Formats: sequence, structure tokens, C-alpha cells
Amino acid sequence: MNSGMTRRLASTLSALLACGLVTAAGSSPGLPQRRPVNEFVGDLPALRRADHVGRDGTVRAYATHAQCQFEMTVGTDPRTALPVVADESARRIADCLAAAVAEGANVLILPELSLAFREATRKDVLESIRRTARERQMIVLAGSYYDSSRASRLPVIGPGWEELGYKMHPSRFESSPRQGRGMSAGKELLLVATPFGRIMPLTCVDLISDGVQYVVRNLATRGQVDVIANVNFNPAAWEFMIEANSLARRHPVFVSITNVASAGDAKLQEDCQRTGDTGYCYGNSSLFGNLRERDADCPNCARSIVDLLGPPFISGSTRTLPYDALVAVIPPFQASVLVYDLNLRLTREPATTNAPDQGYPTVRNVRRIALQPATTAKE
Repeated sequence: MNSGMTRRLASTLSALLACGLVTAAGSSPGLPQRRPVNEFVGDLPALRRADHVGRDGTVRAYATHAQCQFEMTVGTDPRTALPVVADESARRIADCLAAAVAEGANVLILPELSLAFREATRKDVLESIRRTARERQMIVLAGSYYDSSRASRLPVIGPGWEELGYKMHPSRFESSPRQGRGMSAGKELLLVATPFGRIMPLTCVDLISDGVQYVVRNLATRGQVDVIANVNFNPAAWEFMIEANSLARRHPVFVSITNVASAGDAKLQEDCQRTGDTGYCYGNSSLFGNLRERDADCPNCARSIVDLLGPPFISGSTRTLPYDALVAVIPPFQASVLVYDLNLRLTREPATTNAPDQGYPTVRNVRRIALQPATTAKE
């Protein structure tokens, strides 16, 4: 390099330094210097584990789950701008409990906001749930409610024990620009070990949150969770179903979505029934699991799946790709209970090379039962 070129480069560098476009260390000035840490991982939600397997440590080979979809009448609390459920919806929870008992369910899942009553009503409903859990040795994921700090809490109630989970992120219906209104962000995720599997309850939009997904998928990859149970109160069911399908396809877990039949919106119900469900009609409570469809591997799977699905989830006799792990669904506006047995020892359907002692099928006894009033439910 000749001396003229050297002088020109030195002059250019001096000018850039003077203008503040570069620093002597080669970094941009005026910007905060980041520490060498992975900020995304540092922002992941905390996880709390609760062990309720019991002293003998026995986990059932199969667990019977029941998802209850019913209609709610919902208003708004003027003090917090958060949803509040009308007292009349309490009888539907009694119907769900009766149906779960009649079907011999080990785990009952209720939709989001199932406990968002005024305090006196919530106290009565919770006592009824606790009594059923104790008498029937049942676990109830009892929907959610807002506590005094405006956090959304999800009670997981077992026989003689209770854990409270959080909803981590508010939906757009729970956000408010005014101070002291709207939902407070949650503090931690909850993973509960029970005799009926390791269950991770997630509320609504947490299922589609990047940080929550990171934690959940990591747990699933390491074989530390069996069932991801998403409780929902959302008309846009399709987005949650696609995420649930992806989880069940990629990881050895079962994923359930328990939604409301509707929110008392007669206009929406009329439109949906006229045009068909396009993913914005509430409902679609569903179960996702890894089921093979090749006749050689699972000769009864495809036929049983078609019976409990319909458009847009199947094409001919095959599940469409976004829902290729979908096992069963409750249609929108239908008050029903989805009941099934989950194989806790084998979460993926075995291939032809598996021996019979592997314990297939993965999901069995799948049925959809119309929700009847508690006074007429079968004993």
C-alpha cells in the first residue's frame, strides 16, 4: 500500500471517529452495550412442579379424561374491565361433574373462566368441586378466575389437595390501558404429577406464546410431561388447534383444548350455523395425539377418527394436514363431554414391529356424550 492511500484511509477513519459513526473499539456509540447473555432464555417463564402422585408412587397405565364444553353467559366487571360469569352458569358445572362421575373419569377439565363468578358463587362451586374430587378420587382442572390482584388463576383440585396455576399472558380482551384495570401477568407455569399422568395446565393464549412453547416443548422432549391441557374461552379455536396439533405431532405428548360452546352471542351463533365454522365459532374442544393411520400399524384408528370429526378437519377418510394428530372434537355450540382413555405408558401409536406388551392402543374408548342436566344424568 503506497503512502498516499495510507494517508487517505487514515483521514477517512479520523472523520468517522469524529462523527461518532464508529468507535475505537469498533462498536456503535450511543447504544447500550449488551452483556454476553442469551436474553430470550433469560425471559422464559418460571416453572413450578407439584408432586401429588401419592406415597406409593403408582401411576395408572390408563387414565380417563373428560373435557366439558358448555355455554356461559359473561359480562364485564366495571371495576376491573375483566369478564364475570353469570350465576346461572354454575348449574352447568354441576352437570359436568355429574357427567364425569357417570363416565368414571379420573380427570375432568372445565373451560377458561368457569370460576369467574362473583365471590360467593365461586365459593359454593369450588366446595362442590372439592367434595366430588375427594369422594370420587378425581382431579379437576376447574377453569379459571381472577384473584384480588387481577391475576388469572387456574385451580387444579385433587382428593385432599389443590394447586393454583397462573395465566401468564392476557388476551386482548383482558388488556386495558387504564391503570388498575385489566389482567395482571402471571408469575409461573405449573406442572402437576398425579396418579393419572403429569399434567401441565395452560390457559388460553399461553398455548401460542413463544416463551411458554419453549418451556413446554423442552419438557416434552425430555419426557417430563404427559398431557398438556389448554383451557380456553376463545372464538378463534383454529389457531390453538394448529398449535396443539404441532405439539402432538412433534413430541410424545397428548394435548387437549377445552373451550366454551359459546358466550351467549346469538348473532355469532346464527352466522356460524348459516355459513359453517370457519374457526371463529367458539367450541371445537378437542384431543390431539400421535395416531398412525396405516392399516398395518393401526387398523382401527382411521375409521374411529372419522366418526368424531367433520369438515374442515377431514378430507375423505383422512385428516387434513394441519389436524393430522386430531383424535376427536366437539362441534361449536354443542354442550357435550368428550371422554377417552389415555395410555400413559405409550404416547405414540406403535408400528407393526412393536410387541403386544408395549401396551397399545395409545387412545381408546373415545366417545362424545351430550351434556344432560345433573338431575337426569345417569348414575
